[in-house]
Amino acid sequence: MKKGEKIVVSVIIPVKEIGYYLLHENLPSFLEQTYKKFEVLVLPNDHTQYDISLLKKYAWLRIIPTGKITRPAAKRDIGVRNARGTIIAFLDDDAYASPLWLEQAMNAFKKNKVAAVCGPGIIPADNRINVWEHIFDEILVSWIGSGSYTYRFTPEKERLVDDYPSMNFIIKKATFRKAGGFNMEFWPGEDSKLCETIVYKLKEKILYNPSVLIYHHRRNDLKDFLVQHGNYGFHRGAFFAHGDKNSKRIIYIIPTLFTIYIFFLILIFFSFFFFHTPFSYAFLLPLSIYAICAAYIVFRSMIYRHNMLLSFITPFILFLNHVYYGIRFIEGYSRGIVKKKSIY
Repeated sequence: MKKGEKIVVSVIIPVKEIGYYLLHENLPSFLEQTYKKFEVLVLPNDHTQYDISLLKKYAWLRIIPTGKITRPAAKRDIGVRNARGTIIAFLDDDAYASPLWLEQAMNAFKKNKVAAVCGPGIIPADNRINVWEHIFDEILVSWIGSGSYTYRFTPEKERLVDDYPSMNFIIKKATFRKAGGFNMEFWPGEDSKLCETIVYKLKEKILYNPSVLIYHHRRNDLKDFLVQHGNYGFHRGAFFAHGDKNSKRIIYIIPTLFTIYIFFLILIFFSFFFFHTPFSYAFLLPLSIYAICAAYIVFRSMIYRHNMLLSFITPFILFLNHVYYGIRFIEGYSRGIVKKKSIY
């Protein structure tokens, strides 16, 4: 590469099929990128009616159907093998880039000796977003919902991280190959395994930079949201059992402990009217603290969202999410104890 010549970035977007978000938000956002040396690889299952018109419209676009290969991790690996760039940027199809996304990422690589750069995925500022997305976002951006990982969903201070989702993850191709790519055994969670390898086996660094920003939609119905986070809980439990350093943290166990507590609380409740003891009342203390935290979310939602319905529904969704995550974590942990690979 000649001196002063810009590095090519290959943006890889795995999809089942080309849909609304990709057509109307994701791909158009690249027209506004201030960093111009890039290509975008979209990997659907099959060719679509949009292929020809999209390729004519966007000179930097490449569409690579993957056929029977449908897992996002496998699609991303195919994308890397076909990528012309030396920097790989992973992006979800229900997300779109801010104009400075690639430029800020490349500046971060220049200023820091890191193998990968990542940034927050904030909810789009769009009145068409339904109330469910706002509810789920309120959970994700609050410390009660995401613990110490709120920086994934809202811009916070720059830091080194050892785990990050592939919704907004930019990595040197050489490091990706050295790490062996994504682990095909897992989905979701393949990105967590990749980060584990990068940080603890290759001894490389991953930098979170709040300016490397994308807009990322949340799930738009309750079932999908609970299933998504239940899957996170299952895989986190399995990885905890595997001994992964970026998964073996107290914060990941808290929802499970809370779920177990609720189970015993129900048992005590049925005996409460028969056995009035100080212990029975003391056992309600954690629930009281949780209720106070839920009240905090209500007031926060009222201040920032200006929606009464959203404010009062959010704590109940938060509770369901914690309990379901906790149950799935136990399931994943028990599976991970027995199996290191095929946990399904």
